[in-house]
Amino acid sequence: MKKYRAIIFDCGGVIFDFHPNRVYEHWALVGGSDADSIERKFVLGETYQQFERGEIDASQFRKHISNMIELDINEAGFDDGWNSLYGDFVPGIERLLRHLAQSYRLVALTNTNEIHARKWRTMCAPVLPYFERVFSSHEMHARKPEREAYEIVLKYLILHPEEVIFLDDNPEYVSAAMRLNIDSIHVTSFGQMVEGLKNLGVEM
Repeated sequence: MKKYRAIIFDCGGVIFDFHPNRVYEHWALVGGSDADSIERKFVLGETYQQFERGEIDASQFRKHISNMIELDINEAGFDDGWNSLYGDFVPGIERLLRHLAQSYRLVALTNTNEIHARKWRTMCAPVLPYFERVFSSHEMHARKPEREAYEIVLKYLILHPEEVIFLDDNPEYVSAAMRLNIDSIHVTSFGQMVEGLKNLGVEM
């Protein structure tokens, strides 16, 4: 059985729930439109990825999205809507993190941006102490599934890929980690994640 020394957690869909439809609903409310129309126009394209890499700032992103969805929304209304997707902690996650932190180094690797970061850093305050470090794409200038994002984390940990487990709800990001020989779990539920960790020999 392998001896793992660290676990890399994704955030949304693993540590907390998220609800993208809330974004469209909020923008529709403040912009005088309807959520379905906004959703049809909204595309997470290259500009969104640039924002997640920190290559453009929040004002550029707001302007791009407002033009895309054809709505004139002020900064506060935009940001409140953009951050409204955050839900509650996944039930049981805080207890699991507390337990794992006793035996493993825990870090987080998240694709995020400067607007979202203001929200989750406050929202996640109860669980952040369990993490040695949170790696945010907009600060790293690299995002999953780019190889560099994982390599930055491994370099920080000073560990071989075989000593690390990666957890993410996005199968593309899991596949990218596995190509680097990082044992990974595609998270579909809390219970399934726990079983996956047990199957890898993690002390539970």
